Amino acid sequence: MRLTSSVWVCGLYVMVACTSQEEAPAVEVTSGALLFEGARLIVGDESAAVENSAFLIQDGRFTAVGSMGEVPLPEGGSRVDLTGKTVMPALVDLHAHPGYLDVVGMSDGPENYTRGNLIDHLKRAAYYGVGVTLSLGLDREGLEYALSGEIVSGASRLFTVGSGIAMPNGGPGAQARRDSAYGVTTEEEARAAVRELAAKGPEMVKIWVDGRGGTVDKLTPELYRAVIDESHAHGLRVIAHINELEDTKELLRSGIDGFAHGVQAAAIDDELMGLMADRPE
Repeated sequence: MRLTSSVWVCGLYVMVACTSQEEAPAVEVTSGALLFEGARLIVGDESAAVENSAFLIQDGRFTAVGSMGEVPLPEGGSRVDLTGKTVMPALVDLHAHPGYLDVVGMSDGPENYTRGNLIDHLKRAAYYGVGVTLSLGLDREGLEYALSGEIVSGASRLFTVGSGIAMPNGGPGAQARRDSAYGVTTEEEARAAVRELAAKGPEMVKIWVDGRGGTVDKLTPELYRAVIDESHAHGLRVIAHINELEDTKELLRSGIDGFAHGVQAAAIDDELMGLMADRPE
């Protein structure tokens, strides 16, 4: 399931923010009708919050929203009391690197990258209202692909780009994470990495074009153009980690689809804004 076609469901996974020390009731999404009542509801369309709200979910979708007492419960449905809670649309985190940090021991490294720790990170994200998490390029041994096909109770829904593509030892910022990326030095290696990725079904392809202040080699234009071309041939978009202004411009000229963040090493200029305006999609 593609992220772009399924973000709407995130509100069903994470939607209740506790306003007291009590935990929100655990509710499984079913095919039956569920009427949630009593919460302060933030709709997300800039309208005022609805105090003592009521909203109905049927077959996994919101079908009615209003004030308590205004929304009838269909025959055979169930009521869920959310008094004292606040409900809002779930957040979507489009740039995450879950699994490497041991939050309890505060160590960071590949030894922490396990299914259990990934789930722990996703549950922590869900606690803060993140319903969908996109892991951006640091997958190991296919753990994220396996987990992205599951709905884990109490956890943010995971989507992944798999492993990113960079020069050897030139990807993620943390040295201990750099071996998670494909290291390529030729156009054929770059295309082969994309083909291998495409067979696994990632959401998109991640590349790093950043010399880390001269400490590593950055992906060259010849290599990232090969990645972009091969990715587009497989129906995949490409997102880039960038730092320098001129690299960002050249990536836009080369057909890049998006950036993981903005330019960091210089102020943006009119030429860059013009290049972005030419790529409104």
